[in-house]
Amino acid sequence: MKIRKSVLLEALKVLGKVVAQTSPVEVVRSVRFVGDGGRLRLMATDGVECVAVSVACEVAEAVDFAVEYRALRELIRSTRGGEVEVTGKSLEWPDLEVVPEDAVKVELPASFGELLAWAAPVADRDGARLILRGVNLSPEGITATNGRELLHLPCPLAIPEEVTLPFPLALLTAKPAALGVLHLWSRRNERLFRIEIGGFLWQGKALSGKFPAWKQVIPSGNALDYSLEFFEPERIIAFLKTVPDHEPLNGIELNVTPHSVTLVPVDTPEMSFETAAEFLGIHPRAVLALNKYILLRMLQQHYTKFRAHSDGRMPVVAEGGAGCYVAMPIHLSPKSNPQTNQEASKMETNEIKETDSRRESANEALDPMEELNHGIDELRGKLKLLLDETGVLTRKVKEAVLKQKQKERDFILAKRAIERIKMAI
Repeated sequence: MKIRKSVLLEALKVLGKVVAQTSPVEVVRSVRFVGDGGRLRLMATDGVECVAVSVACEVAEAVDFAVEYRALRELIRSTRGGEVEVTGKSLEWPDLEVVPEDAVKVELPASFGELLAWAAPVADRDGARLILRGVNLSPEGITATNGRELLHLPCPLAIPEEVTLPFPLALLTAKPAALGVLHLWSRRNERLFRIEIGGFLWQGKALSGKFPAWKQVIPSGNALDYSLEFFEPERIIAFLKTVPDHEPLNGIELNVTPHSVTLVPVDTPEMSFETAAEFLGIHPRAVLALNKYILLRMLQQHYTKFRAHSDGRMPVVAEGGAGCYVAMPIHLSPKSNPQTNQEASKMETNEIKETDSRRESANEALDPMEELNHGIDELRGKLKLLLDETGVLTRKVKEAVLKQKQKERDFILAKRAIERIKMAI
């Protein structure tokens, strides 16, 4: 049969998210062509999930054959013109399970695919907990979490109980924007689903396990005592993209003033960005710090109003987008800021000296156990001081090494430039 290259290429982008190209099983590394008349359906499976895409193509007679995915990609690359001629062979393809009559049928809004695209980045695709790798559907809407952040998108769904879909990679690639339908049914101890949106079909097994009780994570409105609303999210996004990565925290401090907020990267404090913001509530006692990528996702999804607690120990709730975005703030250790460490070390040294002089005069009145306790406290203070100084020295050594390497690179470049000048003369 013949098919336009552009049509085949778009279908393969979706089916390629399911095909297992390195599998020894021919079926799971192939694409099935099934059609009759003016419609053609391309299908792929990994043995658990099945994805099908309907495309417009004139088919003279009924066809049902399969071609390896890799061979199709090579055919597109090697063929000139706007059409390719596809030939394949019959394979014993696993039957697509028929939806039973008693299956739950749920109407999906046209924005369902877009909502999944917003929730998917919050899922923990590589996490140890299988249930967190997917996206949860409940009567209240769509929810995803990775343990550090949570996104809930209100989308009333007429399902009797929640279900967690595997990560919807093929659906995100297809980007279907039409009314759809979700079918849910059980087979033995497994929960099966089928989603049909326009010409896109996705069928598979729901993830087993209990999704976290996400409602308990969201603080009540009275528990959060101040709010920040940003007016220049695009400029903040542009700044955050210039901040270098520093794993594992990638922390960004949000320093609050009455009429603005200054964003300061924890590991590169020489970089900063001040932006206009509206502040309401109690002035925070602790600096609010968030992960750079979490903050980026919030702003990119139009969450511009942040509600938090002044002690920095409660989850931050972001509003303004399509739902509710919740993230845990970063609790910074004293080592995160070398200048603060030095000042704190001096203060602790002075305090230790003062307490030492007081304790010397009071030692006569202390019994042995109290004297031992005081000695332990002093030792802890000294050890903490040494650890802070060690962290500062380590950072200075790294900075000196980087400067030395930069000088060496500059020297080599200058030497090469001199050699080129000599050769030119």
